[in-house]
Amino acid sequence: MINPLKRFIKNRKGRNNRKFDRKLLKKNNIHLLILDERWNGLFKDTDKTVEILECEKKIRELLKKEASLTSELKELAHRKKVCMDTIIQLTSDVFDKNDEQAKEKMQSCEKEIKYINKRVKEIEEELEVSPDKLKDANLELLEHTVNTVYFKMRNNQKRYKQLEKLIEETSQKLKEYTEEMETLRQDDTDVYSYFHDLLGGEELEKLDKEYFGESFTTLRHDKSADKHNKKKR
Repeated sequence: MINPLKRFIKNRKGRNNRKFDRKLLKKNNIHLLILDERWNGLFKDTDKTVEILECEKKIRELLKKEASLTSELKELAHRKKVCMDTIIQLTSDVFDKNDEQAKEKMQSCEKEIKYINKRVKEIEEELEVSPDKLKDANLELLEHTVNTVYFKMRNNQKRYKQLEKLIEETSQKLKEYTEEMETLRQDDTDVYSYFHDLLGGEELEKLDKEYFGESFTTLRHDKSADKHNKKKR
């Protein structure tokens, strides 16, 4: 499946500014980002920009307004039913008994119904365009998200390459240090062996204490033990 980010982004090279072809993206039913757990996870270690925060606020306000209009619509439907029931109940008093008080109440209900019908039409018109407003705000949020997150990813890639180079250099240095250490150890061992054969162990023991403060063989043993313990860890 083709990644929509790669397909629909119009890339302006050299600038941190990417735009979507919204006509094409609108055909893809992209869910609301602020309700997406994975989208929220993108900002676990990344600060949201002012633009992203503004888009979030805009979407939440649109959702809140949509919910409020839907609730009002239900309330108006209930009020209209009450008015209609009242008119039916008043019909006999108004037309058969010519009751003036009943007439006034009926006229009030008719006026209320006229207002309700007008308000219902307004709400329905607002609710009709609400999905498109949410889509536009959501796509704007997506654009700002891509700009922010991909900018961070670009910096991460730069740092990754720096670390890769440092690791390579450090590995080479470690290899060189290890080889140097092994050369020094072998040279000292060869020299010690030579003087041991030439002067004997007793005389060499005196030299060890004078120059090393301990036996050279003990010194080598301790270093080998340390090296062995580090490998075990």
